[in-house]
Amino acid sequence: MGRGLIAVILAIYLAEIGLSIPQIGLVLGSSLVGGFVLSLVVMFSAKAISRRAWFVIIAVVTGISIAMLFYTENVWLIGIASFFGSYAGSGMHWGPSLQLEQSSLTEVTNFQTRTRAFSNLSVSSAGGRAVGSALVVIATYLIGVRDWELIDAYKVLLAIYLGINLLNAVIYLGLSSAVESKTSAGDLLVNPFKTPSRKPILKLSGLFGVDSFAGGMIFDAFFALWMVDKYGMNEGTIAAIMIATQGLNLVSIWLAPSVAKRIGLFNTFVWTQVASNICLITFAFAPGAVIATGIWMLRGIFDEMDVPTRQSYMMALVPPEERTVMAGSANLGRGLGRMPSSTVTGFLWAGAYTVAPWLIGGGLKLAYDFAIYFSFRNVQLPDETD
Repeated sequence: MGRGLIAVILAIYLAEIGLSIPQIGLVLGSSLVGGFVLSLVVMFSAKAISRRAWFVIIAVVTGISIAMLFYTENVWLIGIASFFGSYAGSGMHWGPSLQLEQSSLTEVTNFQTRTRAFSNLSVSSAGGRAVGSALVVIATYLIGVRDWELIDAYKVLLAIYLGINLLNAVIYLGLSSAVESKTSAGDLLVNPFKTPSRKPILKLSGLFGVDSFAGGMIFDAFFALWMVDKYGMNEGTIAAIMIATQGLNLVSIWLAPSVAKRIGLFNTFVWTQVASNICLITFAFAPGAVIATGIWMLRGIFDEMDVPTRQSYMMALVPPEERTVMAGSANLGRGLGRMPSSTVTGFLWAGAYTVAPWLIGGGLKLAYDFAIYFSFRNVQLPDETD
């Protein structure tokens, strides 16, 4: 909810208090870097600091960073707060919290229930972001009906986000020790380059980076631009298509565990993405708006089915003491891959809107799919032998 809320209002609020567009970019960039650094710290300190403690620390620090927005309009102080709070206005569920959730859920589930748990995590996250976005109507009411100033109305929303994080901290305090790793502590610091499973961990992280780079080339904003330029579609129709596609994405996530039971976790993880990426390339050559919309929505059925299955697979691939490292490395790989990708699409479209981003993005994603398949097709998960 908090991320969905802050994604809508942050840039608008920063502009309203006097920050320029480059300064807003600095604040958001600081947030991305901060999330990356904090993910590294969480991963390296996995044995020194408990998961429950990290959950509480992250929630409290995020709350404090939001509180800074009430007291300063200085871009450097806001940038520092953004670094530690990691509240980039993307609305996405990412960073150290996600890797802690993945490793914690793995401790309290087994091979039969893990994928459904990750599916529930993704569905609840998406639902929470939608609710958070809807909370912006509070500011609309205060501004339009009560005649509040925008800054004052947005501060109410910031207070709600602060409250959400403090409530999270209290809830996290109630987590049981079941979420902690069951292995002995050993060395206080974790070195991902010295873990016994470093080869699959680093290989998956690198491949996830390729997939994330390709995905960043073709995200929703570029879809909207394409539909306007190629087919002359209006914004309202595009919004309706995106809402319907998001609904299909949720169905995709929810169905993933059932599909995995029928064709296997690994096959679901790989082949649904092959289908999705074939749709992506086909979309670029659609002869009309109706067919393009149909192909895009068909892709939506397959597009997110790999999310819970991928997360479940990578947690099952390594022993319990390496799960935080696996989750951290995978998420860092995806984060690094995503950062430069939108710039590449902007460069490719500098002269004209061409099919290049769709072909390059879809091609890289297919290459990623088959690289995953040929690298891990003969690997048997330890849980499968239990």
